[in-house]
Amino acid sequence: MAKQRDPVLDSMRGIGIVLMVLGHAGFPGSSFIYLFHMALFFMLSGWFFSPHTGESAHRLARFAKRKVVTLWLPFVAANTVYTLLTNLFLKVNILTGDERILDLPGNLITTPVTIKDIIGRTAHWSVFDGGTQLGGAMWFIQALFQISLLYAGVEFLLKKLLRSGDTLIPQGLLAGVLLWLGWQAQRIGWNVWGLGIAASCYCLFYLGVVLHRVQHPHGPARGALCCAGAFVVLLVLGQFGSVGLAGTSYPGPLYLLAASLAGWMLVYEGAHLLARVPAVSGAFSALGRATMPIVILHFLAFKPVTWLGLLATGGESYLLAAFPIYFTGGAWWGAYTAAGLALPLLAYAVWVRLKKAVRRG
Repeated sequence: MAKQRDPVLDSMRGIGIVLMVLGHAGFPGSSFIYLFHMALFFMLSGWFFSPHTGESAHRLARFAKRKVVTLWLPFVAANTVYTLLTNLFLKVNILTGDERILDLPGNLITTPVTIKDIIGRTAHWSVFDGGTQLGGAMWFIQALFQISLLYAGVEFLLKKLLRSGDTLIPQGLLAGVLLWLGWQAQRIGWNVWGLGIAASCYCLFYLGVVLHRVQHPHGPARGALCCAGAFVVLLVLGQFGSVGLAGTSYPGPLYLLAASLAGWMLVYEGAHLLARVPAVSGAFSALGRATMPIVILHFLAFKPVTWLGLLATGGESYLLAAFPIYFTGGAWWGAYTAAGLALPLLAYAVWVRLKKAVRRG
């Protein structure tokens, strides 16, 4: 029998994915969102980690196989498809070889690909060596795959060494060491194969495991108070620094832990409060069940908004390739966010229908 999904945890995923798209869409409060929004996903993954995973080699292998299918395969497949579409994207200006695009910060020029390029780059994607521009948000999928397998492998070894002992303390010590190493890697600019990110974020996965252990009942009054307190803490932290996990950028280990825990409290308690409004909670839950397609497709989904904006303003066609967005200020972030959520959801709905049709056929 399939495990019943927890609508509150799905809502947390949904809130997190909306925050991610808002951050990429130019939302004015993006610096606040970046303090915790991706840490939330690592912590949620730790929350769902089963303590039985490391009890046998069979369980460990089954866990690894599941992560290959749900994380590694989407990463490689999506980046490969984007590579296959490179020449088409160049023709329609979703990507560009026009050097004027370099005048816009964070942009790059793209050259046509050959069959040899596609094969070679797919080999690189397979070992997490780089990625495509439109698949840039998938750095998280790579890091989560690396962290999940490492955590499960360590759990297996610890259970063998400690027999029936609790692994939480040694896992915590390792998480602390890796956080320090990730912090040092950031300071010297080392992040080969994304391992600097994985080292920094291992502790966030571990925090999720711990939080699942210490969960306790709560009421609406306490939840609202916790939300307000967490929000204030994040506002204060925002005055002293920022977090960019994709580039392992944060002021220090304690800062990262404080911001991540405050963000978890804000979203966790907020999701429980939203559960009292089924329509709103249901909408966030639906988004939470579609996190993977949104992560993969939302940068591409921004392009129709830029295209319509260029048509309306008479902008040059090469500007469609501006990454991740071209228009800023005003309500543009609202249009980008709506497209970044709705279009991947539509694609996901079509995909689900096709899968069902194939199974029936």
